Amino acid sequence: MLQGYVRVQNAGGLLGVRVSNGREVVTTDAEGRYVLPRKDEDRFVFVNVPAGYVLQSPFYCDLTQTNVLDFMLRPDAASLDADFSFVQITDIHMAVNGRTGVADLTADLAQIYDDVGDTARFIVATGDLTNVGTQAEYAHYLEAVQTSQLPMWHGIGNHDDNATMPNENGDMYMAALGPPYYAFDYGPLHFVMYDAVGQTWRKPDHQNTWLHANLAAAGKPIIFLIHYPLGQAFYDPLKPYPILATLSGHWHSSRVFQDGNTVHYNTPTLCFGGIDESPRGYRLCTYQNGAFSTVFRALGATGNFWGLGAMPHPDNLLGQVAQQPGVTLPQAAADWPLLGGDVHRCGCAALGPTPPLELAWRVGTGGGLLTGSPVLGNGKIFVGAKREDQVAGNVLLAFDANQGTLLWQQEMTAALKSAPSYHGGRVFGVTITGEVIAVDACDGTQVWSYQLGDPSLRWVYMSPLVFEGCVFVGMSPHFVALDIDTGKPVWVREDMGKQDWIGSYPSPAAFGKYLVVAFYGQPINLWVMERETGKTVWNNAEDKTFRINATPVVGPDGSIYAVSGNTRVRAFDLETQAVKWETPLENTRCASTPALSGELLFVPTGDGRLYALDHKTGKERWVWTSQAGLASFTPYVRGGKSVVGTPVVAGDWIYLGAADGHVYVLEAKTGKTVWQYELKMPTLSAPAVSGNGLWTCACDGFVYAFSSALQKK
Repeated sequence: MLQGYVRVQNAGGLLGVRVSNGREVVTTDAEGRYVLPRKDEDRFVFVNVPAGYVLQSPFYCDLTQTNVLDFMLRPDAASLDADFSFVQITDIHMAVNGRTGVADLTADLAQIYDDVGDTARFIVATGDLTNVGTQAEYAHYLEAVQTSQLPMWHGIGNHDDNATMPNENGDMYMAALGPPYYAFDYGPLHFVMYDAVGQTWRKPDHQNTWLHANLAAAGKPIIFLIHYPLGQAFYDPLKPYPILATLSGHWHSSRVFQDGNTVHYNTPTLCFGGIDESPRGYRLCTYQNGAFSTVFRALGATGNFWGLGAMPHPDNLLGQVAQQPGVTLPQAAADWPLLGGDVHRCGCAALGPTPPLELAWRVGTGGGLLTGSPVLGNGKIFVGAKREDQVAGNVLLAFDANQGTLLWQQEMTAALKSAPSYHGGRVFGVTITGEVIAVDACDGTQVWSYQLGDPSLRWVYMSPLVFEGCVFVGMSPHFVALDIDTGKPVWVREDMGKQDWIGSYPSPAAFGKYLVVAFYGQPINLWVMERETGKTVWNNAEDKTFRINATPVVGPDGSIYAVSGNTRVRAFDLETQAVKWETPLENTRCASTPALSGELLFVPTGDGRLYALDHKTGKERWVWTSQAGLASFTPYVRGGKSVVGTPVVAGDWIYLGAADGHVYVLEAKTGKTVWQYELKMPTLSAPAVSGNGLWTCACDGFVYAFSSALQKK
């Protein structure tokens, strides 16, 4: 048997405290005494710290280290408050001589305290605390977290559990931080830290026995802390319990998904850029007046940063236009209906503004804009704005392209991560959770919608392709051709990959009878299909480092230009699959789509460069470099380097934005900067270019319109 006491400092035993061996859950008697059965595999006894108390001793006893199974608490009136805040951080990846060091995490914890230490009560860290789970990495992690001025609760991630090392299975984590699953109370909430990693190998399944006993006894609204963002199949059996929210990480990305009364928040990395190019940061969570809410706070080069596609700028009010007096208003000469301008995704406009340009107006979207990009159709600008801190506020918007006036808004069920598409008087968008929607471009009324399979498993970052009567959209487990008029499937492919891979930004392209689709993170990363039937013409299976991260571009001769995650640029023959040439660049991942114009292919990278390559040979013609980034967007990179946005080419000029806070015009032949405008806010948007105008989005949530400065009113 296992037995001990839960005592209050200077006050004796405490009645009714829940204690567990990782399987059964019991409560203490009037003297604070508990008794639990014991099995050979039992490793820990741990206490559910009740509201109104904080720990005076560790919350667990390691049975391999001690036979003393008593717990000491002390009163804490603040932890009884009905309203309070706390912080979630995730995916630190502490390493020895790696991407995150002690100084990095120490600095970030200090920044969090400077930002919210007057309101937040504690920090929860939801896994991947270390990079490979070694003893040395845990020592570095503990060294850093001991500097935190806020108490911390820790959870295990797949990088922490050492399952790839012989006979480890999380032993290093448990030796350093205790049980991989447990619970505690604070104020009116019950917190559960769940081990999603160990449930796959730990036998027998004591954790889920404990979980249901724990939740049944909670008697409070529940916050569920977990490393993996699991789907509805996992959470459906838990619906009898009042789970307000889940907080997860793992995918190094941002997503908010509502399922019934539960909102699932996935949070990007703390110490370096996210896989989906989300900025590094933390989530501030608040329970107030019986309601739970969050805000993701991005960290810039010098601390907390407004905007960055996450927390909108305080001046960003929906539809509020600021026009610049005396500046020629932009006039569109033709539509820019798709990401990349046309179905080939070449990013080449017939006519664009001649530098120098002037800012004509800016308008607020009321939300965030990261890689979200505008498209242009029939004199209107269409863009999707998102809120990474709530379910509401994700909208598809239409503005007058000339003056910036808000024309309509259509509420979406989740965030739109990329550009919408325009065709035939309709606008088509897709949310990260896979809702495809068609709306009337005149007034924004919904025409039809289609759900791409299970929304809890979807991570859709691509922009829809509209071509020859169909909308092509989806991820590898569920990719479809939808009838443009009805939204009904013309064909469906569910055999292109087992699961979505977040940060897979490639959008489909078309060339005649062919459809070209890429999926980052899948063993088969490039597909050429028959557009009308979805039948495979050929596909490309490769090692992870070669998987394609950006939208493929199809040239007029049928060459497919693809950029892999390790920034290796290759040209494929569309019909034969033959590699015509390949050029390795810097190993910095970037989701921005290349542009093709004339003899040159323009390739943006995650280290702030734009390469001009000969389209026939891949030989470098020139390279341009932006300034240092204002925040960390590049996946796995902390500070310094600047992601370059998708370029657009018109005649002699290249138009692009960058994470250094500028919009640029370059000379296409030489790469020379001929004009720049400082937004003081990163812009990873792909601009829309037509006539004398350029329309782009910035991370502060504003749409900006520029025009040629050659004519004055």
